[in-house]
Amino acid sequence: MSARLHLVRHGQSPSNVAGALDTALPGAPLTDLGRDQARTVGAELAASGISPSVILSSEAARARETAGLIADATELPTRAVPGVYEVQAGQYEMRTGTEALLAYNRVVRDWLEHGDLSSCLPGGESALDVQERAMPLVTELRESHLDNGIDVVLVVHGTLMRMIAVFAGAVPSQWALVNRIPNCGVIELAPDRGGWSCERWGDHLGRPPF
Repeated sequence: MSARLHLVRHGQSPSNVAGALDTALPGAPLTDLGRDQARTVGAELAASGISPSVILSSEAARARETAGLIADATELPTRAVPGVYEVQAGQYEMRTGTEALLAYNRVVRDWLEHGDLSSCLPGGESALDVQERAMPLVTELRESHLDNGIDVVLVVHGTLMRMIAVFAGAVPSQWALVNRIPNCGVIELAPDRGGWSCERWGDHLGRPPF
């Protein structure tokens, strides 16, 4: 099996429980349940036979903490990397309630269903902004790790990891729109000739049924 990029969503945070749009750094830590989720996915990764050299994460507190607990299970170091924080909520930051969540989800729908990659919230960022900051790291990790047979575990965020899969051309945008990733869910991407294939999407093990 070729080396893969394992995108892991962080464990549950208090903001997840409250339904708050917590996207700015550093953000909230994990809840007790979130820590249990991180230990569980860490044990799963440790038993899977993959061979990463480090557990990478976004700079957000919840992602760093998740990575640390995965690292405990895999006996690997951790490193936070820039550019892979969550899609920014702008003026809706830390807002709760239907209006805020609908506004955020409407922008994601603009990107994935309508192809309007310039859509953004006031003070937020467009899909083009997200692509520009996140995908250079994905390319770098492919060249420095995956092409040399070294798996990569990268702990990030729910909307961001779906967008990475779409930007990579590994999944259709409509699939990414309707199939969200739970806390500590995993997306596996594998180099496939000049592009990427999706080998796992959350509970869909193997290539998803697009």
